[in-house]
Amino acid sequence: MSKILLRRYLLFCVSLFVNALGIAFITKAALGTSPITSVTYVLSMFTPFTIGQWTIMLNLLFVIVEPFLMTRKDLKSDLRMYLLQIPISFCFGMFIDLCMHCILYWLNPAEYLHMIVALLIGCVILAVGIALEVKANAAMMAGEYFVKVITKRFHGEFGYVKLGFDVTLVAIACLLSLIFMSGIYGVREGTVVAALIVGPIVHFVSPYYNFLDKWITDPSLRQDIALQQNQHTIITIAREYGSGGHLLGEMLSKELGIKLYP
Repeated sequence: MSKILLRRYLLFCVSLFVNALGIAFITKAALGTSPITSVTYVLSMFTPFTIGQWTIMLNLLFVIVEPFLMTRKDLKSDLRMYLLQIPISFCFGMFIDLCMHCILYWLNPAEYLHMIVALLIGCVILAVGIALEVKANAAMMAGEYFVKVITKRFHGEFGYVKLGFDVTLVAIACLLSLIFMSGIYGVREGTVVAALIVGPIVHFVSPYYNFLDKWITDPSLRQDIALQQNQHTIITIAREYGSGGHLLGEMLSKELGIKLYP
């Protein structure tokens, strides 16, 4: 394994922990949880398993289903990314439980204002982690990879498929809560707030990670980038809200060494 790839994996591991910490903050705010963990949080409320354990089980379910939506060629060409989902799922679930029960054990806000503050802090932390995950560009969590597989299988737009996926998870969480607890629990205004503000915060903080480019980019590639910069290359991306165009632009900016102007 090259030094550059190892550094990318290290950054990805850090981003996993930061994401877990953000989710724990949002959940401990007691105003709901993030859409991606809504199902696992609700399941943890009426079963003996924790949110982290349910996260592992749900992500492994995604891993099991994905090959049925992929062609043999796609699975073979992306086998490394596919298999990495398994250890990532275990790590992410354990990080969530670690943050919930060991690091943030003291966080139990009673007043609504304190709940809002904890929620907003969690959203910022989660956005910082997601931006770092994108910057690392080394692997994908199971939920995101599942969306990617669906997008390719049905020729959709990643942003819209991700939105539909999140809405589906929240709907399933509400349904489970109604069936097993006779009411809506675990999905509240905090879930909506997290869904609305995490994305814009990711876009805001992403440029501040540009200082990592030299550390995670091969020197030979940086030389090619320098040559490309001297050619005054300009790439324009037309996009709609939620389409993921900004993230694509950031990835191209990093790989080609072109300045990004959002």
